[in-house]
Amino acid sequence: MAEHTQLIDAVNIRTAVRAYDDEPIDDDMARQIDMTLDPLNLIGGLDLQLVRDQPKVFAEANASGHLTNAANYLAVVGPKDDEEARERAGFYTERAVLAATLRGLGTLWVAGSWDRAEAARHCRIRNSEELYLGVVIGHPEHHVERMAKSYEELAEFQRTHRPTKTFEQFTAGMSAEAREAAPAWFRAGVEAAMKAPSAMNRQPVTFTYDADDDTAAAHIDPAAGDEHWASNDLGIAKLHFQIGAGQGQWAWGDGGLFLHR
Repeated sequence: MAEHTQLIDAVNIRTAVRAYDDEPIDDDMARQIDMTLDPLNLIGGLDLQLVRDQPKVFAEANASGHLTNAANYLAVVGPKDDEEARERAGFYTERAVLAATLRGLGTLWVAGSWDRAEAARHCRIRNSEELYLGVVIGHPEHHVERMAKSYEELAEFQRTHRPTKTFEQFTAGMSAEAREAAPAWFRAGVEAAMKAPSAMNRQPVTFTYDADDDTAAAHIDPAAGDEHWASNDLGIAKLHFQIGAGQGQWAWGDGGLFLHR
């Protein structure tokens, strides 16, 4: 994996990791993670934090076998009652997740598989802020063997790791003719978004392309059901799309436009 250092490589090999080795995240790795989080917090107006060695937060999930040796997490902290901030949190936290993937670490977004109150005890949370979600982080089970695998082997594992909606489902608002006529960057963006994590793996985000002004748009699919974490999922999907498209920038919000440059 040493020769694969781009974010698109991380998009292509990232999987949800539920089982971890009991090796701690050492101080050097923690510094590297914090060096990733600091600029993301500055840009995103967030307070993402690495919290280490708190297995009590995951005691129930570890005991049930839902997780194994989960003890560290990224605390996703941001402004209260702010849907755009939740979207930014999805976007920028997933950026940290992909950086961790390139370092050989495993991650898992969590909303219910942890003790939120216990997690909050170990975070800095101002009166104007709340703890949105968490991301388990650590060395995947058998990580030494995993690091010896080739990029192609890891990418193939991802392809068979979980089901995903089809390209047609991700572009449900477009006709077959419009899909066929869409540029290669749009298809590459959607294909990267198809590999994005989402709450309960519901994948509630769809994309459309407007040939008249050469823009894409991202939408929260109302048919996806009750999506309590839809804004967070929207941010995650937008980041993956942006990486896949290669260049460009999103406007925030449901229906926000992507300008390809």
